[in-house]
Amino acid sequence: MSPLVLLLMLSFLVSVDVRILAPVLPSISESLGSSAGSIGLAMTTYSFAYGLGQLIYGPLSDRLGRIAVVRWAGIAFALCTVLSALSVATWPFIGARLLAGSFAGAVIPLTLVYIGDTVEYERRQVVLGRLSALTAVAMAFSAGIGGAVAHFISWRLMLVGYGLLALIPVGLMWRLKAESRREAAGEVESYGALLRDRRALFVYGAVFLEGFLMWGAITYLGAFANQRYGLDQLTVGLLLSLFGIGTMTGGLAMGRIRRYLSENLLAGLGGLLMGVSFLVLIPGGSPGLFAVGNFVLGLGFVSLHTTLQLRGTEISSTARGKAFSLFIFLLFSGISLGSGVLGRLVDAGRYGMMFVIAGAGLIAVGLATAVAPQCRTGRWGWDETRKRDYCPPVE
Repeated sequence: MSPLVLLLMLSFLVSVDVRILAPVLPSISESLGSSAGSIGLAMTTYSFAYGLGQLIYGPLSDRLGRIAVVRWAGIAFALCTVLSALSVATWPFIGARLLAGSFAGAVIPLTLVYIGDTVEYERRQVVLGRLSALTAVAMAFSAGIGGAVAHFISWRLMLVGYGLLALIPVGLMWRLKAESRREAAGEVESYGALLRDRRALFVYGAVFLEGFLMWGAITYLGAFANQRYGLDQLTVGLLLSLFGIGTMTGGLAMGRIRRYLSENLLAGLGGLLMGVSFLVLIPGGSPGLFAVGNFVLGLGFVSLHTTLQLRGTEISSTARGKAFSLFIFLLFSGISLGSGVLGRLVDAGRYGMMFVIAGAGLIAVGLATAVAPQCRTGRWGWDETRKRDYCPPVE
């Protein structure tokens, strides 16, 4: 198997792990004799460790190679997942999940960086779309199959099962030829240098706002549907799964979409679709409109986010891992901050205001991404004579 296929296989299992606890939280809390809120800390610490780990794995992969880092992180992820299944008390379980999250954080981001290394720019967004579709399927799988296994068999067996499955692609990676070391990468590009790049700052700012606005608001769509339409949890869960179906549909169709839409047009359309999906909910609408909105939100997300991912992989060719680690770190920072800030509006019952902020903001992010000038040949420079930015020519 090719390295990319193995990375995609492991990315699928990590995507399952990211969402697997939500449907089985009651079973775990009952088994460990704890409250759902206490076990929920395992999800919080997992996400925190996942995001923070980016600042380590990106630079490390620039020096040692993407596959080399993923191999060791994959083994540690599998072991910590099995360890969490064997936990008999709350805090050991939370600790094991924190470690699992810290190692899981290497897989998908470094898969994206590997795609940036090996796939030419013109085809890269199509491959990124397929990865988005794969992770969307995994998250839907985790909610449905995970809940069924936990209900009819055991949540412990569920964790052990996919923890051991992760060892299959990881084991096959050890048969791959080692990548050449990138000795000078960390010295050529520092985080300070990346943050002084105007193009990089725009991409980082855009993905931070995307995380803040979209994921911050989507966190409360279930609560909104329950309050506004009086829907039960099962129905709400099925309606929210349409977001994943929209993401999967757009990701699988990305090759065909890119034949007709440019990268810039796709970004603008993605922001518009996401924005409208939130704005139409302001008057209240109907459960049917809520369902359609979730599907369209997924289509818009894969359109804008893969464009930002594409540009994130082009920020630096000499330290791609370090540059993209900031991309993921700021995305997770935006998600965390957005959930907290927009949650204050939800507590005050101001769903309409939340939808206005998220909808209008995402439209603006999409349009700004669509019109932002790109420099494919290197960093933006400053022409002192003409007093303006310039893009270095292709050598």
